[in-house]
Amino acid sequence: MIKTDIVIGEILDPAVCATIRAQMERGERNLTWLEEHWPDLLPQARGKFVAVASQEGHVADSATEAWAWAKSTHAEDDGAIVQYVRPETGPRFYANRGKMA
Repeated sequence: MIKTDIVIGEILDPAVCATIRAQMERGERNLTWLEEHWPDLLPQARGKFVAVASQEGHVADSATEAWAWAKSTHAEDDGAIVQYVRPETGPRFYANRGKMA
């Protein structure tokens, strides 16, 4: 069993806060790019991983390959994202299989 410690704290240093805020903004720009470019990535991305860094997308066969592309192509973008794309199309159905009280 792997034991990990979780530390929760408050960051008050304005420089650290600015760095974190800038990284989050880069991530938001990449998410916005992905939302706007889904039609360009589908259907070839189904069942694969999509990486977005510096508002550029890449389709990869694995998450490791997607992260490697992001780091090698856009090393300066610490707001890169990787997302798995479901192979199926259409709605998803969820059901409760347990007994209801």
